Amino acid sequence: MREVIEMEEIVIKQDEAVEIITLNRPERYNAFTFDMIRALTERFEQLAFDDDVRAVLVTGAGDAFCAGADLTGAGGREDSFKPLGMRITAQAYSRLAQSVWSLEKPVVAAVNGIAAGAGCNFALSCDIVLASESAKFIEVFVRRGLIADACGTYFLPRLVGLAKAKELMFFGEDLSAEEAMRIGLISRVVKDEKLIDESLSMARKLAEGPTRAIGMMKSMLNRSFESGIVEAVEREGSLQGIAVSTEDFTEGVSSFLEKRKPNFKGK
Repeated sequence: MREVIEMEEIVIKQDEAVEIITLNRPERYNAFTFDMIRALTERFEQLAFDDDVRAVLVTGAGDAFCAGADLTGAGGREDSFKPLGMRITAQAYSRLAQSVWSLEKPVVAAVNGIAAGAGCNFALSCDIVLASESAKFIEVFVRRGLIADACGTYFLPRLVGLAKAKELMFFGEDLSAEEAMRIGLISRVVKDEKLIDESLSMARKLAEGPTRAIGMMKSMLNRSFESGIVEAVEREGSLQGIAVSTEDFTEGVSSFLEKRKPNFKGK
């Protein structure tokens, strides 16, 4: 495993074609600072051009995934609690979520404890979310007299439906990992001690896949709720024309005819 970047609040390592991003403020339950948001956004935007990375795994250090924004003011803008500063901060959180959502590579979240507020919605911006048995998801904003941000009002109703999304946001109650899986918020619940191993195994498997095809399917699925069937079919045809021109398509067909496992290169 090769270390790529290590800063005080974020650790980034590369495991072959998987990039592992760890939020690293365990003493504050990995609550976001403004610098963390900026660094994470820049990294996810860079990943679009990094052909060595074909899948991403995100997790938190210690006993939590991310407790959301650090409301103590640590590492924040000086004007965070004024209208303009809060608007800029909220836009920064949304830009991070959008950078994950729009990245045409699969992103796996390993939620290892509390995922609250912006931390919860950051997890929901990922493509596949695995959670430990002790994990909790909390749309905590209403407890602080705030509205949901980090694109939560976009992700949540698409994952669990409008009625359930309203319930989760209006009450802001803790949601267990098992219940989160039952309502379709996350993909899988695993034992605490196996979370990282299973999440990394899944990320590695995704990294071995046809990266461009997976990325294009991600893009189409993300837009499916805003598309009519005619637009969706036209987009499928257009992107299928691109997929058939990739080296991975040639390898996929060759491996089928030769009755062997494909060796995709992400090209």
